[in-house]
Amino acid sequence: TFKTLNNLEHLFPSYKNKIGRYELAGFVWHQGWNDGCDVNMTMEYEYNLANLIRDVRTDLGVPDLPVSIGVSGMGGWTHNERRDAIVAAQFAVANETKYPEFAGTVAAVETRDFARDPPPASPGDQGYHWMNNCESYWLVGKAMGEAMLELLQLKEEKKKNKQCQLLIILPPLLRILVL
Repeated sequence: TFKTLNNLEHLFPSYKNKIGRYELAGFVWHQGWNDGCDVNMTMEYEYNLANLIRDVRTDLGVPDLPVSIGVSGMGGWTHNERRDAIVAAQFAVANETKYPEFAGTVAAVETRDFARDPPPASPGDQGYHWMNNCESYWLVGKAMGEAMLELLQLKEEKKKNKQCQLLIILPPLLRILVL
């Protein structure tokens, strides 16, 4: 990531003349199948995911980076203890009571309804790849994108509220200068 961000002008020639700046507006996460293959990794998933979010935010210098998590629902609603534990861990990290530091900045979206049957209903039979079903991928992306838009709207509202609070605190003369 750092190599790419430090090399934008070379990778994207129009960057310097037309864009000139970038913003890391959000981070999407849709992973977990392999962690559900091992009991220990399943048990550590929630802890690791929360730390991943903290680390990404710290390393990229965006402390309130919105994160949209598409839970690992590729198995649908079929009960599987480890898979269910991964999904529960993903929802837990987005729980504002359990992780108040992530309040309003992390969302987890349900994806189990998007699982489709194997062939002939889908082009493939790899459950961990959503049976290669384009509709599943579309629905997962759409749900994650909608969650991200909500997080970005919340972030914008918080920003506006802070600006309003600042104007209320400032003396009238300074308010005029700020506006």
